Amino acid sequence: MNHSARRQHRFRQLTYPWRERLFGVARRQAGSPEVAEDWIQDALLRAWRDFDHLTDEIAVYAWLLKILDRVIADDTRCITRRNQLAPVLAADDAFLQAQPCAAPGPFEQTLQQQTDKQVTTAIQTLPDAFRRAVVLRDIEGLSYRELADILGIPQGTVMSRLSRGRRLLASILIRQGMQETDTDAGAMQ
Repeated sequence: MNHSARRQHRFRQLTYPWRERLFGVARRQAGSPEVAEDWIQDALLRAWRDFDHLTDEIAVYAWLLKILDRVIADDTRCITRRNQLAPVLAADDAFLQAQPCAAPGPFEQTLQQQTDKQVTTAIQTLPDAFRRAVVLRDIEGLSYRELADILGIPQGTVMSRLSRGRRLLASILIRQGMQETDTDAGAMQ
């Protein structure tokens, strides 16, 4: 086997086991499965291009997540510029400040009452920085240190974004629940 074939075989061997988890991360942030597939394809192409720079094969999943995160961030910025969108979500700071950060609160309680589809839909409405932190920590279970490395920000910023992202997500889910209750009540009348 020549060098190119060995490199290709090793790349497949290291990345293939992580493709489903990568798709899960992308799907939770994408508006559609097709967009998630595009992100994965782009991330794997970038990984192939930079494969010779992978220094720690044990940390290949974190390396792939970092690449995927860059792909998602780049695509989100491009779409935002192209469409000249206003901010996706405006949250009332007074409401956010009223939500406790450390004690089990709206986030944990609300998540327990939601379906996966409701949570995924709500996550997709979060602003990019908060969405990435919530998905990587609460869904993928990465540590604050790993998030700081992947997102390229200090751990304190990770904790702040995660806290605000959780509170925003809880408020979105609560509002969705109230809308569904109002819809159900209207249907009964």
